[in-house]
Amino acid sequence: MSGLLRRIGLPLLLRLADATAAMLPSRAAYALADLGGRAWHRWSPARRRVVEANLARVCAATGRPTDGPAFRRLVRTAFVEHARYWLEVLRVHHYSESRIDAMLEAEGWEALAPILRSGCVVAVPHLGNFEPFGHFIASHGIAGVAPVEETEPKELYRFLLQRRIVGGRGIRLVPLSESMRPMLAALRDGQVVALAADRDLAGDGMRVELFGHETTVPLGPAVLALRTGRPLLVARAVRVGPDRFSATAWPVSAERSGDRQADAAALTRAMVQRFEAVIAETPEQWFGAFQPIWLDQRGDA
Repeated sequence: MSGLLRRIGLPLLLRLADATAAMLPSRAAYALADLGGRAWHRWSPARRRVVEANLARVCAATGRPTDGPAFRRLVRTAFVEHARYWLEVLRVHHYSESRIDAMLEAEGWEALAPILRSGCVVAVPHLGNFEPFGHFIASHGIAGVAPVEETEPKELYRFLLQRRIVGGRGIRLVPLSESMRPMLAALRDGQVVALAADRDLAGDGMRVELFGHETTVPLGPAVLALRTGRPLLVARAVRVGPDRFSATAWPVSAERSGDRQADAAALTRAMVQRFEAVIAETPEQWFGAFQPIWLDQRGDA
């Protein structure tokens, strides 16, 4: 695509997608997303191979079939679920707070809300859709910070930034490369910091085993929790139907040794164990699987 088309064509295309997603009734919008997901699965063999390789490892570790009709169906469903995610990114910022409250069931909210209101680090895998949960907690008066990856091209980054979680209703979005100071300030002020932590975007994370294979994950969630004395939670928000979500979170802990580095490593391993558990529930919604995850896939083994 030429530079002129990128400057003119992409913004127009994004505005059209946003308007279409907002205008369509829920059933029609999801039907369109499902159609797109199935077409993506069929016509993207390279991406399909990545997803197959990743989900095969999850399935092998959790006793599911790693080939045959059931496995192929799982892979195809993963493409549909990921297409639904992008539809929801476009739609959710158009919804009222009352509609989001009705869309999302927050399991264990009475126990979870006081922890969130007192400030904590929330680590999430790239699973389901965390956006409605972000809107939900903001609608309950809970403030915080969430770093976001700075994607290319810039037009796409700005477009998504305007539509990601809550957009000014309590959760402040900051570029990942400039996030440390705002995150520390938020935690010291008793706010929430939410981070996606099943992929090591910076490439300098800790080596761990995920579903029996070695990868790296960021130490940031554990380091932030230890440095500020705030609890670390792992949260998940999964799709249970069109415009319907179930979300919950679990405190993560590890025995303290007094050695900050060792304690961060132990807390990170506990976080990864919880990631394995929540991904295993709905592997077809793990859109982290659309990227190389493990060291041998990334050429870092």
